[in-house]
Amino acid sequence: MKKSIIILFLSILSLSCTREEPVQIKNFKIDFQLPANFKPGIKYAGQEVVFTSSATTYKFTTDASGALVIPNIIPDEYTITTSWEISGSAYKNLINDNEMVEDKATVLIKAGVTNYPLFSQKELKLVLDKIIMRSLLISKVYFSGTKDNSNRNYTVDSFVEIFNNSDETVYLDGKYLALAESVSPAAYLAKDNPDFIYTRQICRFPGTGNTYPLDPGKSIVIAARNARDHRTSASSSVDLSNADFEVKDTDGTGNPDIKALPVISSSTAIKFLNLISGGPNAIFIFETEEDIFSWPELYAPGKTSGERFRRVPVSTVLDGLETLKNNAGTGPDVNLKRFQNIVDAGFSYINATSGYTNESIERKVAGLDGNRLILKDSNNSTQDFVVITGPQPRKYDSPQLLN
Repeated sequence: MKKSIIILFLSILSLSCTREEPVQIKNFKIDFQLPANFKPGIKYAGQEVVFTSSATTYKFTTDASGALVIPNIIPDEYTITTSWEISGSAYKNLINDNEMVEDKATVLIKAGVTNYPLFSQKELKLVLDKIIMRSLLISKVYFSGTKDNSNRNYTVDSFVEIFNNSDETVYLDGKYLALAESVSPAAYLAKDNPDFIYTRQICRFPGTGNTYPLDPGKSIVIAARNARDHRTSASSSVDLSNADFEVKDTDGTGNPDIKALPVISSSTAIKFLNLISGGPNAIFIFETEEDIFSWPELYAPGKTSGERFRRVPVSTVLDGLETLKNNAGTGPDVNLKRFQNIVDAGFSYINATSGYTNESIERKVAGLDGNRLILKDSNNSTQDFVVITGPQPRKYDSPQLLN
């Protein structure tokens, strides 16, 4: 009897001391798809991939083929993230097109999935997104106008906002803000003119080189016509009384407290930034050391009089946003693009066909780098911008911008 009790005790002791190893998922694989413009031989190799669950964090590295194979991992729900930061100069050597990127820009290749249920053996494919953190981006363009307090069309409240998407201070001095021609029928379409943009207006920022700094993650507001609080005349409008620049000939005019941004080249005698309330408006920033007045001004093809449009090389462009007119019943006509894909591979447009609806076209938020806001920039305004009703200069917390 004693012997039986001893044997039973030892058996229980043995069972209590035995710990089963947790079941693990074997050979979980992730394939990563690089953006379409990368050269075929480029792989997502040697890049860190982070798995985070409520209990722990794992870090892995992709293999020479650009894939990640994990021999064993504990089943759980994981948030999976990865990113690859490349300089603009290095990025241009990895792609097979002529996408225009500043050498000092930062290109972020990234992908992620939240709360991925990993409880069985499976394979996952992640498509890598591309964010080009150019120094200067057009972040908001408001041209639709609105209705004033007497329900009349109100069009003098338009503005453009420019954002510093880099992690360094950028100086605006000497850079140019321009509008492409917008006559009907179109004079110079992108598909017929791969190397040049033909402008109706060009403005030049003043300064001697370091007069107008723009800090990382900050923006400037340019009143296209009048830098005042337009809400006194149209309650649904915007307050531009604190704009950084006002498009006008000289300081001390208009709002005398706001710096002048003069139109130095124009196809007409208009002295304000001539944004069209229903579109199209193809607006861009460029930079050059050349004398732009040495660049030719040309009539529309087949004409010998009327407006002349100064020709700007595409190679000088820092950023551009193409907005097309929304035609009733048919929508925007992509065949009327003035910007080549290298400037803007997509296009945007307001919902209204003629304006006066208080609609603004605004760039989405990509995320944060510490406390610094980063805006989305895939060089495609169809993907990067949304239409906001009730714009607010310098505000980027609208839910539509965060989605």
